[in-house]
Amino acid sequence: MKKKIISFYRKNKKVILLIARIAISVSLIVYLMKTKLNDFPSVIGILKSSNKILLLLSLSTHIFGTWITAFRWKTLLNTREVKLSTAALSAIVLIGSFFNNFLPTSIGGDIFRTYDASKKAKIPLGTSVSVILVERFSGVVSAAVYAVAALFLGFTAIGHQSVIIPIVIFFIITVILAFLIINPSLFRLNKISSKFKFIRKLKEKLSTVYNTLVSFKKYKVVLIEVLIFSFILQFTVILNWWLAARALGINLTLTAFIFIVPVVAVIAMMPISIGGIGLRENSLVFIMIAMGVTNEKAALCSLLILFMIILMGIAGGIIYVIRPYFERRSKKNDTV
Repeated sequence: MKKKIISFYRKNKKVILLIARIAISVSLIVYLMKTKLNDFPSVIGILKSSNKILLLLSLSTHIFGTWITAFRWKTLLNTREVKLSTAALSAIVLIGSFFNNFLPTSIGGDIFRTYDASKKAKIPLGTSVSVILVERFSGVVSAAVYAVAALFLGFTAIGHQSVIIPIVIFFIITVILAFLIINPSLFRLNKISSKFKFIRKLKEKLSTVYNTLVSFKKYKVVLIEVLIFSFILQFTVILNWWLAARALGINLTLTAFIFIVPVVAVIAMMPISIGGIGLRENSLVFIMIAMGVTNEKAALCSLLILFMIILMGIAGGIIYVIRPYFERRSKKNDTV
């Protein structure tokens, strides 16, 4: 019986894990709604009194974030002599946000972006992977810098708990990783890794990714530009969340969200839910309540942000469905 169960699991591992992650996401959202939104009249009152203009501004920052993500991606792809337009890349980013709702972690959509860009630009998959890795890591660096900036701006605690040590550790680890990517020979790690058989084999399989990553050392100006775009993108997300909170009458400062966004984003990357759904909302609510926000407003804010993410995902799904039609039409026009 045990062997049958193990065999069944191995054959259906992907489906089982997908169902488990969906169950976790749904359970976390249901838990959030049942425990934090149990005062229905209060919830309705908050929604009625919400600032609709701020809500629209919040949504607009989300849309701008899609464009700046595509522009940052294009800047990196240009170093590989890839000439995909910003509009085409924006469409891929939106489709990636659609797949984020079905793939594990909040970076699941990057898998689609990697494969789609490789196919459309006709570049090696390893090259596409390395470009996405550099892009993502620039985001991590900007998040770490913003978190440290929050300390200097006076944000040092959540409730009664100090956040200084976790932020400093996060920043130090990010700096070390940045140096290792820019200079892999640092600390002679390349020589040390060659002594381990399993690391050598992994390095051989990922040689294209590794070589492309190393090649970015030649593009220091491009890397600086990409880092600037990441700072803009990170601030856009911070504004998106802060404006949503303000629309609901939550009086947390912008400085608070400069810290909150990177922390919640890291938590949402844990591969136990679909697209970080549930983890992101509950962690955001936990932090906001610790800062004195009421249960209803904190929960509504997290669900409002989730709604905007899903809305962008729906737009991406529509583009994914209609894109083949426009591509076929474009090919016909080219042959005429």
